[in-house]
Amino acid sequence: MLEQILWMLFLMALSAIVGMLLFKDKPNKIWFIIFAELALIIRFIFTFIMFSNGTEYSGTDGLIYHQVAKDIARQLKSGVPVWDLKYEYTWYTVLVGIQYAIFGVNRYAASFVNSFISILSGYYLTSIALKLKFKDRRSFLIGTIYMFIPSMIVWTADTRKESLIFFFVILVWYMALLIIKDRQLPIIGQVLLITGVCVLIWLSTLLRIYMLYTLSGALFIYLMLYYIKTQRKLALIFCLTVLAFSLLINFTTVMNNMRDYHALAMDRSKSGDEDLDEELSSIFATIMEKDVAASINCFLTKPYLEDVPYITDIAANTTAIIIVKAEMLLWYLGLVISIFGIMHAFIKWDPYLIGVLAFIVSYGLINALISEDVPDTYYRYRAAIIAPMLLFIDYKSFYKDIKALIMGKQYSQQS
Repeated sequence: MLEQILWMLFLMALSAIVGMLLFKDKPNKIWFIIFAELALIIRFIFTFIMFSNGTEYSGTDGLIYHQVAKDIARQLKSGVPVWDLKYEYTWYTVLVGIQYAIFGVNRYAASFVNSFISILSGYYLTSIALKLKFKDRRSFLIGTIYMFIPSMIVWTADTRKESLIFFFVILVWYMALLIIKDRQLPIIGQVLLITGVCVLIWLSTLLRIYMLYTLSGALFIYLMLYYIKTQRKLALIFCLTVLAFSLLINFTTVMNNMRDYHALAMDRSKSGDEDLDEELSSIFATIMEKDVAASINCFLTKPYLEDVPYITDIAANTTAIIIVKAEMLLWYLGLVISIFGIMHAFIKWDPYLIGVLAFIVSYGLINALISEDVPDTYYRYRAAIIAPMLLFIDYKSFYKDIKALIMGKQYSQQS
């Protein structure tokens, strides 16, 4: 137990330090960091509850990754170099395996690290809002809401890869905004950040194979719109670099890892799937059979309230069922309000927000078409778009746009 306490104290201290450094010029930072610490503590508590029956028996994907990570730790201790490791599923297990090899096998500690990464996601989401010139209060509220969303706590308080995926998505968009917004950034800084974006796209692709197309495609739209609007060469260079790197990833990573990818919908009853062409044909055949409108609706709205009690992980848990139902009601409300934020982005023709919207749409469409038609699956995979969606949940800006059009005035201030 002492080891668990030390891990928690260390990560709480580290999260406070990062928060102070990121928001050092903001007067409201103390309260925000206090809420972040509380969100982190809640995740720690949830981890203890989740592992109450033992770390070797609790969980689904998280348990599998934990078992694989233990084998990786054994390989590392026996002298196998990182590049020769044999493992299944995802490189996230290698990351956990390295932690186990250095600090000892401790699933609690691995889950605590994931919780810390989730808090970092909330920090950088808030930083994005601040750099978009949202008011401080709204920016901190966005980050706070994100950190306290119940499903976010569930997905990031275990040895799952979700915490890392969410963080990479937010960090890519943070860096992409920083490259363009910070005109004082030296050339070496621009090069390093562009390189970092490309590396994160590659790492994200290794975690979820279709992230390449959603991230690089959305960045292409953002940067091309920005270039058309401003004629800044940096945007064009950034865009072409991402495009070239994405093509390289497509042929060296995606095609090599497409075979037997568990998240892709493949109908093996209609073909043997002996090679890549047959794999792709099977995937596209399954997608073509789907009702696109219904699939998109399911991705955005499931689990319906009547489905919640039948979710495997929370069945018969009245408290959890009530919490999930409340979250779904708030999600539906957020979807409605976000329509106004989306219209505001188009009225102002904001390249960045339109690019973020392109990511949301492309990610949602891909998942709607390839995911199993199971409420639990939609619920988990949809979690990656919650952070960017929060940037659009705002009706006041649209109201000001309409007021400006009616009164014939220009409202340049963004809430």
